[in-house]
Amino acid sequence: MALIFSSGGGRLGNQILNLIHLIALSIEYNIDIFKLNDPFLTSKNKSFLFKVERNNINWHINNNSRAKVFLYLILQKIIIRCLHLYFYISPFGNSYKIGSKKNYPKLIFGRNLRCGFSINNLIKESRFSNVVISGWGLRDWDLVIKHKKKIVGYVTEGIKNCIKNKSCKINDYLLVHIRRSDFLEVSEYKALNFNDKIWIKSILNLCEQKSIKNVVIFSDSNINKGFISSLKDKEINVFIPETSNNNSEFFEIFFNYVFNASLVICNSSSLVLSISFLSHDNVYLPSTEKYYQKVSLNNAHMSFPTILNWN
Repeated sequence: MALIFSSGGGRLGNQILNLIHLIALSIEYNIDIFKLNDPFLTSKNKSFLFKVERNNINWHINNNSRAKVFLYLILQKIIIRCLHLYFYISPFGNSYKIGSKKNYPKLIFGRNLRCGFSINNLIKESRFSNVVISGWGLRDWDLVIKHKKKIVGYVTEGIKNCIKNKSCKINDYLLVHIRRSDFLEVSEYKALNFNDKIWIKSILNLCEQKSIKNVVIFSDSNINKGFISSLKDKEINVFIPETSNNNSEFFEIFFNYVFNASLVICNSSSLVLSISFLSHDNVYLPSTEKYYQKVSLNNAHMSFPTILNWN
C-alpha cells in the first residue's frame, strides 16, 4: 500500500518544494510514497511515476525542449484524471483533493479535503490502502526541519547534473533574482513586488554591510541601464549571465549561480528558495521599510512575505 502524490501545481520550484515534504514524510513514517511525473521532475526509468527513496535517486530534472514539455503536460493531465478515477472507484484505494479548487486539475474524481485535514490520518490510511492525492498543501515543516540534513543530501544528489559544472567563474558574489512577470499579475503577491529604487537600495546596503563587490543578476524582465549604472557608480561589479531557451543550459547556469552564491537576495521566487534551501541558511529580500530583510530558510514558511508562496 502506498501514498501517491499526483499533482501539486506550479513549476520547478514548487515541484522541488513538494518533493522536499514527500521525502520528510517518507523518512518519518517509513511508508512507500510515489510522485507522479510532472513537466519538470520525471522518472529516470521512463515510467509515469517514481518512488521517493532516500538511497535511490530515480528521478531527474526534465531538460526536454519546450515543445516536448508542452506535450508531456497534456499527457500528464490525462494520467492524473485516469489515476484519480481508478482509485475513486477501486475498493482498494481512495482519491483525495486538497486545498482550493485552483490548486488541483479540474474534472478529477476524489473526496475534497479542504482546511484542517490530517496528514496523520492519510498516512495511517496509506498503510492499508492506496491513497492518491492532488492539490497544494501537503506540508509538514516540522518534519522537514527535523530531517533537513537527509533531505538536502537527497535533493542535492538528484540535481547534481545541474550543479556539477562550476559555470560561474566569479568568487564571493551576491546573487540577485528579480521576479516580476506573474507576480505583477496576482494581487495576493503585491507584497512581493518592488520597484527598481527599492531593489537598488537593498542591494547596495547588503553589499556594503557584507563587503561584497560582485553582483550577479537574473531577471525575468529587462533591466534598464540606470539600474546597472546605480550599482557600478558605487564600484560594484555587475554580471548578467547569458542564458538560452534551452532548458538544460538555463537550469545548469541558474542552479550553479544560486547554489554557489555568497548571499542571495530575491523576492521569494520558489525556485530560488528551493535551491537556497540546499546550500544557504538564509536569504534576503528587498524591504520598503528597512534596507533589506533577512529571512531564515527554516522559518521562511512563517515569515512575511515569503509565507505567500513558500508554505
